[in-house]
Amino acid sequence: MEFPENKEVSLKLEQGNTYFFICFALVCGGKSTFFDQIVSQTTNDQNKDKYNIKIVSSDKIREELSLQMQKKNPNMTFKQCFDKVGKETAKKFDVQIRNAIASKQSDKINIILVDKNYPQGIDKFLKLFCKDKSSQFFLVFVPNIKKPININGLQFPYSLNYLFQCYLRLKNRHGHEVLNGEDESSKAVYLSFFKLFQNFNFENKINSNKEFEQNVFLQKIDFTDESKDIEVDKDTEIFFDNVIGKLRAFDMENIKQNYESDINKYFGLIEEKYDNKGFFGDTRELIKNQVQELLENGIKKI
Repeated sequence: MEFPENKEVSLKLEQGNTYFFICFALVCGGKSTFFDQIVSQTTNDQNKDKYNIKIVSSDKIREELSLQMQKKNPNMTFKQCFDKVGKETAKKFDVQIRNAIASKQSDKINIILVDKNYPQGIDKFLKLFCKDKSSQFFLVFVPNIKKPININGLQFPYSLNYLFQCYLRLKNRHGHEVLNGEDESSKAVYLSFFKLFQNFNFENKINSNKEFEQNVFLQKIDFTDESKDIEVDKDTEIFFDNVIGKLRAFDMENIKQNYESDINKYFGLIEEKYDNKGFFGDTRELIKNQVQELLENGIKKI
């Protein structure tokens, strides 16, 4: 794990405090592996009496609500139900967060794993849920990116390495409650999430809220293999100019009509170049070690 040059630990996890853990990660960006390791290491025989762990997942809530609606309306597809339960999901998500906060135990380290991306909603989350600034802390984990994308003025806090690896993971993912590689709209949804982070700067966003400055901490995690130096080729420049720069996130009809052919062609090139065993390294063991260090030594403020 890479820390700033200052060796002093800024925040160590302590009993009686509540820590919200959230990841700014793309679809298939390493978040589940990271959270799974936190659960595994805080519920093992050595630590099971030390931590109080709660998980609030927007995806799981939406899946449950979609299945309930489909059961009541058997003529509707899962996707139709999924599209109709967005507002109810948000309300139930807030309720579950409040319930998790209320379950705080004074003799344990309280961790709430927030399984939801907040590219534009950090301020709202802080004002809703960080009520006690003396004991509630917001820990934001972002990919440790070596070479952020800047292609003809289009800037993203992710690298091509990260973009490609997350897509290839999505392509081969099955059984997820919301989005799988075999879904017809998976590429468009994936790029829509990516588009949300255009011109987004993690450090600036986190450090811009002075009211909660002492309660928010940012940590870079090696979610993916950034060792490969993938150069921007002509196909990538054209794709970013003609597709990424123009598409509107989650405007699925417009994407299908105007960009689907180019998207399929470009992702086909990615698969040809990089979807071979061993090109990108497996980071699961690395994530495991980073979680262990985090739990033992705390987090340093960036």
